[in-house]
Amino acid sequence: MVTPSPPPPERHYDPALDEKARRRLQMPQQMAPRLRARQIQVASWVLSLSLSGYVVLFADFGTQEHCFSPIRRWFHGKRKEFWSLTPQEKEDMKDQGRL
Repeated sequence: MVTPSPPPPERHYDPALDEKARRRLQMPQQMAPRLRARQIQVASWVLSLSLSGYVVLFADFGTQEHCFSPIRRWFHGKRKEFWSLTPQEKEDMKDQGRL
């Protein structure tokens, strides 16, 4: 059989301590986030966005059609377009003797 836990100790209210805590919380420098907290916040945003981008554009969901397929087709088309030469550029490269 489980024995009940003892009741919590009684707490005494101290108005002076309460006022001291209120003064500390209302100081302007206490309201501003610390540098470390801001760094963690920025790092979490960067990590979240980069992981989301990876999942949407590169993660393997198999060969079937899924909700990210249209944006993947668009992205891969743009990437292919960026890294390849247009027919005009190929012609110019041949004229220059580089291709």
